Amino acid sequence: MKKLLTGSILLSLALILPTNIFAQSSYTFDSEENSDEDDFENDDVSRTYVDEDGITHFRSAEQIQEEEFSRDTREEDARRRAESEARLENWKAPVTFGARASVGLNWLAGGDAENWGWNTGFEFSVGGIMSINLSSMLHIVPEVAIAYRMNSYEYTSEKITTTGDISVWEIDVPLLVRIDIPEGTEILEDFFVEVGPQLGVNLSSSDSYEFVGYEGKDIITPATLEAGLTLGVGYELSREMAVDLRFYRAFTDFAKKTKIFNNKRNYSTMQVNAGFSYMF
Repeated sequence: MKKLLTGSILLSLALILPTNIFAQSSYTFDSEENSDEDDFENDDVSRTYVDEDGITHFRSAEQIQEEEFSRDTREEDARRRAESEARLENWKAPVTFGARASVGLNWLAGGDAENWGWNTGFEFSVGGIMSINLSSMLHIVPEVAIAYRMNSYEYTSEKITTTGDISVWEIDVPLLVRIDIPEGTEILEDFFVEVGPQLGVNLSSSDSYEFVGYEGKDIITPATLEAGLTLGVGYELSREMAVDLRFYRAFTDFAKKTKIFNNKRNYSTMQVNAGFSYMF
């Protein structure tokens, strides 16, 4: 009887245990599979959130992805902008030095200029620049340049024509205030304007004239100093290079004295020149 009871118990256990083990294994597998599916679905499901007023808002998976992409883009733009501004500040040292060369045209204009019949003249200059950067927009730009200019004239009176020319070497000293167009002004952000007084110091001059077979020299004595105003506009090609266009008008007489035309010397210099500058 005992052997029969023991055999029955062992047979029952043998039948029950495999079923339980299979059920547990099946449950574990199903749980893991469902967990993976839930994780997959959770990555792509919509979300809801409640704002401060207790209102529930719904956002789809696409909206969430767009917001995350937009946020990442803004952060990247801000990082690049900060790096660019940092580089710009490093470039703009308090004082920088450079060089400028220019070519242009000049005239002699004034009350007595027509009596001489002055023509359009040629000029060029080369010199150094110092830029004192007061801010990212405002700069004081003194320059010192050696300049050469030449003019000619032709005058006819009572069928007698007088021709002549004059050439001058001088030192030009413009003291300009430069204003950069603010950043963010789409088309104009690389442009700048400049204005300021300019002094010219006469180093040497030579002139000659000819009429009805006669020739002569040294009939014009230029003034030692010439003073006027310079206006200009320029464009920055890069942080080192720029081009500009300037207009200069002297307020003092060009000649100190003359030996012909009844000492007529009431005329002054006007110039237009195009320049190229390079900052070291």
